[in-house]
Amino acid sequence: MTRRRLIIISIFLLALALRLFLIPNRGFEADVSFWKSWGLAAVDHNVIWSIENTNNNYPTPFAYILGFLTSFYSIFRDPHNFNEFWNNENVLFLLIIKFPSIIADLSIAAIILWIGKNAKKIGFPVFSSSLYIVLAALYLFNPLSLIDGVWWGQVDALGVCLFLLSCVFAFTHKSFLAGVCFMVSMMMKLQNMIYAPLFFLLLWQLNGWKGCIQGILGAVIAFFGLNIEFLLHKKMDLVIGAITQNYNYFPLLSLNAYNPWWIISNAHGMQISDKILSVGIINAKTVGLMLFSGTYLLALCTMLTHTWKKMWNHTKKSNTHTNEEVTDQSDILFSFFTGLIIVCGGFFLFQTESHDRYAFPIAVFLLFWGVLYIFRTSTERMRTAWWKTTSFILFLIGYITFSLVYFCNFHTAFIINYPKNCIPFLLFLKEPFWTLLCSYIITGLFFLFLIINKKTIGWIAFLVPSSLFLVLCVFLNLPLLTKSPVSLTQFAPLVSQQGYGKQTINMPTNASGPSKTWNRLSVQYSFYEKGIGTHAKSYIVYNIGAHFQRFTTDMGVDTEAGPQGSVVFAVYGDDKLLYQGDTIKRYEYPRHADIDIRGVKKLSLSVEDGGNGITDDHADWLNPLLFP
Repeated sequence: MTRRRLIIISIFLLALALRLFLIPNRGFEADVSFWKSWGLAAVDHNVIWSIENTNNNYPTPFAYILGFLTSFYSIFRDPHNFNEFWNNENVLFLLIIKFPSIIADLSIAAIILWIGKNAKKIGFPVFSSSLYIVLAALYLFNPLSLIDGVWWGQVDALGVCLFLLSCVFAFTHKSFLAGVCFMVSMMMKLQNMIYAPLFFLLLWQLNGWKGCIQGILGAVIAFFGLNIEFLLHKKMDLVIGAITQNYNYFPLLSLNAYNPWWIISNAHGMQISDKILSVGIINAKTVGLMLFSGTYLLALCTMLTHTWKKMWNHTKKSNTHTNEEVTDQSDILFSFFTGLIIVCGGFFLFQTESHDRYAFPIAVFLLFWGVLYIFRTSTERMRTAWWKTTSFILFLIGYITFSLVYFCNFHTAFIINYPKNCIPFLLFLKEPFWTLLCSYIITGLFFLFLIINKKTIGWIAFLVPSSLFLVLCVFLNLPLLTKSPVSLTQFAPLVSQQGYGKQTINMPTNASGPSKTWNRLSVQYSFYEKGIGTHAKSYIVYNIGAHFQRFTTDMGVDTEAGPQGSVVFAVYGDDKLLYQGDTIKRYEYPRHADIDIRGVKKLSLSVEDGGNGITDDHADWLNPLLFP
């Protein structure tokens, strides 16, 4: 056995032993309990039933994984033994449920080594195998890889592993398999959806339009293949719901993600709604989407800039250079991994509702970026002693810094929920000072990464998204700038509660249910295009940021209501009563109110019943307008 092989085996065995040692830790107990609940439902009934009747909010194919793991558990123990199965210290279940993450961690390291071995064939820099061994060890012993999988009990590593495998198929020009594997990775970990445009752009750059189309075809076939049972049972709505239901699932500024929103909230991101106004009359969620879209555009421009330059230079060359390739694969790969880090960083930093785990893939992408960075910033002679190069030393310092600071984010999220399952001497990190410090450092590292890659990204790539963001800010704030009235229906509420049905926009409350036979707002057949349909007892709160002087609205009981409808409308400004009308009954015409709201930050709309209960109390706020 060669020395190199002995070192690799030793690293893998030590990494495996470390993970086996951590298995008995109860981890993030809520997540582990979800795995038990969803897996047992799939075993006792079927996957479709489990999706319909549990709170499973993961992509549907993941339910098959949980069902399989629970079935495997049943070979050794009875999952219906309540006290044993649901015990948080059930080591057998912890071993089985954490096993996919362990395999994924080892597989990621194996992919790193495989790429190192086949670097020349797939366009990666050719270094001695020792560099790739070091990178594999950096991942295997990274505290992030340990805390996310075998410690926490999550499956982020599985999603990253499958995505890397799809990239390997792309590098080796197997476009169809690349598309299939990418869809499998996305349906295991929905966050991988954000890499789709970059991934298929990579397929085009490496394999041409034919390769891109093959990849898309493979992804489409894999999507329906993974959900064939739902397709045959005409339950594809469950599949679509599983993909889309996480949007606005936790409408908060930050889910313990130490990012700029955590800073803005002064370390209270889990207590503040992301519907607060952030830039003029644009709420935080919309600003977050705009910022993330900007970083995504930046990533796309980064990937395209190199291709455009090569294509432009190629057209200017004489015919003696026609055999020269339009693009160099290693440059494409450097732009690709730079783009992936930008997108993943933007997703974690700028979106509201960002989770503490959303930046985990960066810990993997940085390793591949690092190889390419060292290659691009060193001479051929320097690469023979890569460990002495300034670029490797700087990369190592940056990688370790990111890993340790982001580990603090991970671990503190753990501390807040399960302090007994964490490292006791790190409990002090939950204090606001340390969480804010982590937020500043993580945000600063992202912008430092952009600065380091400014030549690769290009000034145009920076200019385009920045300009679009400013234009959007001005456009969405035009009503304030021009002193024009704004419909309250454009605002998302901080709070929305009512006694029956759901709040609807520009429709009566019954339109929130299965029946859509009556979907126009009206009071005694006076029809309105805009308004809010609700039902007593109702309480809706909007953040309007003290930007407005007056609030006007019509009010009444919707025509769809039965004869017992009777309600009382009231308006509050920062919890102070500004208006309360008389009782309005079903067959009465709408009333009008014009209210002074100068200095009001929170506008609250209340509907109480008219004294005879809430039956038929379908209440409408009609054409509600805010005047700057």
